[in-house]
Amino acid sequence: MPTSTYDIDAAIPAPERARHIDLARELAQRIAAGDPPVGALLPTETELCHSTGLSRYAVRQALHKLTGLGLIERQAGVGTRVLASQPPTRYVQAMDGLSDLTRYAEGTSFTATVRERLTADARQAALLRSAPGAKWLHLSGLRTSAGALPEPIALVDIYVADEVSRLSKLPKVGQVFGVPVYQLIEAQYGLRVTRVDQEIQGVCIDGEAAAALRVEPGTPGLRIIRTYLQGERAIEVTTGLHPASRFSYTMSFRQSA
Repeated sequence: MPTSTYDIDAAIPAPERARHIDLARELAQRIAAGDPPVGALLPTETELCHSTGLSRYAVRQALHKLTGLGLIERQAGVGTRVLASQPPTRYVQAMDGLSDLTRYAEGTSFTATVRERLTADARQAALLRSAPGAKWLHLSGLRTSAGALPEPIALVDIYVADEVSRLSKLPKVGQVFGVPVYQLIEAQYGLRVTRVDQEIQGVCIDGEAAAALRVEPGTPGLRIIRTYLQGERAIEVTTGLHPASRFSYTMSFRQSA
């Protein structure tokens, strides 16, 4: 299939595409510290390009993420004004590639409340893309935001295929953990995740889940299912149940034809 004559993502080196997320995080931290204060203007795009060494496109991507957080607003002829020193209670996960899963894990905390080995029944087998009766390691727990006043972001379930589940650095119950499990699998077993399939579902949060996430029963939520594959074999599956008002998800798509 022929490719586009101009591909803006391909024109930006991969490290720079990652750095625009780092720039957004750095600017958010500066704003939280009052530099600049609410009501003041951020440096211009040109000034940010000069101070960071990033392209105008990358700087705009960083500012776009801060706009989505509600920290800034951009007005033609005026500039980029700071609206708030802290975002509302929402966690934004920006995904441009598999490497951003690492940033997500490092920017949040997961505490396991359940660690068990299970035999997949028919329903679980469908989720895990395995045969009924297959053995899996199951971790369940709460993922929270970082900072002095952490908030629940998601109820998380992690399933690891039995043949790659003897992980020496896997979190124990009650332990705070900040490393993606797929990286532990790759490091210990010498494997490489070749594909991650993702499904996002709209759900209502009720019962014990609502209580754990500190939301009212019936609150709208997002359920995100990720399946980590080596070839066509699922070696890890994760599910995350997120309050919709507290979490948003951004992705970038590149036109290839």
